[in-house]
Amino acid sequence: MASGRYDAGGPGLARSGPSVKRAQKLVMDGRGEFAAPARLGEAQYHSMLDAAPEAAPAAPSARDAFVYDEDLTWDQPLETAAVKKPESAPPRPAPAQARGESRERGRTGGGQPPKKPGGRRQGGREKPDHPGWRAYVCVAVIALSVLGMLVLAVVMMPQMAGYFWKDFGNYAFINGELLRYDPEVVATYKQYRDYMDRDVIYPGIFVDGIHVGDMTVEEARQLLTANGSDVPDAFSVTVAIGNKTWTVDSSNVPAQRDLGNVLERAYAIGRTNTTQIQSTFKTPFRERADRAVALRESGINLTTTASYDHEAVRALVADIAAYVTRDPIDAQIQSFDYATRTFSFTESQPGVTLDQDLLYERVTAALDRWESGVTVTVDPIVTEPAVTKDELVASFGLVAAYTTETTNDSNRNTNIDLACQAINGTALMPGETFSFNQATGQRTTEKGYKSAGAIAAGQSIEEVGGGICQVSSTLFNAVARANLEIVSRSPHAWPSTYVNIGEDATVNWPNLDFQFKNNTNSPIFIITYYKDRRMSAEIWGMSLGEGVTIDLQSTVIKTIDPPSEIKYELNTELPYGTETTTVKARTGYVVETEKVWYKDGQETSRELLHTSNYRAYQQVIEYNY
Repeated sequence: MASGRYDAGGPGLARSGPSVKRAQKLVMDGRGEFAAPARLGEAQYHSMLDAAPEAAPAAPSARDAFVYDEDLTWDQPLETAAVKKPESAPPRPAPAQARGESRERGRTGGGQPPKKPGGRRQGGREKPDHPGWRAYVCVAVIALSVLGMLVLAVVMMPQMAGYFWKDFGNYAFINGELLRYDPEVVATYKQYRDYMDRDVIYPGIFVDGIHVGDMTVEEARQLLTANGSDVPDAFSVTVAIGNKTWTVDSSNVPAQRDLGNVLERAYAIGRTNTTQIQSTFKTPFRERADRAVALRESGINLTTTASYDHEAVRALVADIAAYVTRDPIDAQIQSFDYATRTFSFTESQPGVTLDQDLLYERVTAALDRWESGVTVTVDPIVTEPAVTKDELVASFGLVAAYTTETTNDSNRNTNIDLACQAINGTALMPGETFSFNQATGQRTTEKGYKSAGAIAAGQSIEEVGGGICQVSSTLFNAVARANLEIVSRSPHAWPSTYVNIGEDATVNWPNLDFQFKNNTNSPIFIITYYKDRRMSAEIWGMSLGEGVTIDLQSTVIKTIDPPSEIKYELNTELPYGTETTTVKARTGYVVETEKVWYKDGQETSRELLHTSNYRAYQQVIEYNY
């Protein structure tokens, strides 16, 4: 039985003895990857696996020579060559030519062994089996098997414990095959395994031109931060809006370089597969080792990129917009001179807004180019006020006025004058409500009010402050014609003589009050005065519109006759034998009052304002006789 050794194109890929199935050696690294068959050509590999024992190994193909880098061999110790710094675009070195020694595979000759017959033929005649012959054969087979197991134990147990025979072939079962280990190849492979297992960035890797090989990630980080690689280049953008400027730089916008991500990439080089190794004999470990060692010559330079905080830029743009933005200011009534009946107004001011999105885009565009000393700007947008001073001057004036005639009763006229003075000069802001009783207060002699004719419980009486209902009724007519909202109004017991029926408004402290509300968007000013037996009320403010006026029209829709019989009531306080009429017979009415709108003197519309009910009164005579 002959023995021999093959070289299949890769060093250490050997087979000794005909008992070994494959003429190659496999070395497994600590991760379960096979490293040895990396240089074995596909044709050679399959030839040794599948061909008959007589078949010769196939010659390596052109593809095999192109695919495999023969610079790395597991039977050649790892050399520690000096690391070369890569150029700006360093070329990868071409694979070196394959080297190694060819090994011939020995084989044994002979044909197929003859089929064992049931008996033996000697001299052309078949001799029957001896009954004890089989026992001898069985004993021999058992003995040989035990001897073989002892031999295998002696050969393989040391290496299972991690030891190898010095000058003796060492074998092991791997994936169901008995394979021979080459101690020299194993030892050299361990060099590569230890080289790849180090927890450092592989030599030949640079970051921003600084070599970080043979360093842990943290060591490389400390080195690069000390050299300022984590600090971005200076940047400065000026924002100019009108005559105001703002600076955008590292003082208000945090910026940094992606050093952490780059170091993670640097550490991953040589630890991940980078080529397609399917349908080849290159293992993942061999491929990574090839690249890691090749970095010593070719090198690779990774560069960091700068970034900035976009949210900080957006917040800064918002602050700029808040500073620039100004709401428009409408012109307003500043004051009203009651003596001259003239208004003064404030000036209107335009507003300013800023397109924040446009400003953000322009600032970030400059920052993305990492520019310094550039100025960006956005033209503000001017917004006009809703109301200008000229518009107010043209729109404000006398809205409505109403005048009534008084009597020659001096006490009554005094009371009317005092009430007018209490109301005159009232400014009513939008949404505010006017109260007659609140404006005048309780009518007392301390305030100068005098006793005059008044109506109470359907009777004409003398009362302090009598006559002021003419003031409230006159003011009501002006307010209604100014289109202000009537909140509270009550008619007298019977129609008044100084205003049209249905257009009066009685007051009495503290029960009956006349109230109205400023339902406009601008203030109104009230002027009330008494002069020459005439009482007037004026409402000044925003006009109803050019040529627009309002008038009142009242219509009696029902008349109620009083009882025909007279009611007599005994009053012992009267002088004996006298009588007096305390309640006059009065006709009752139901009256509807409408607001009529006019435009340039022509009626445009009308609406019901209120309904007044005046009750009928039976005549009452008191007597004592």
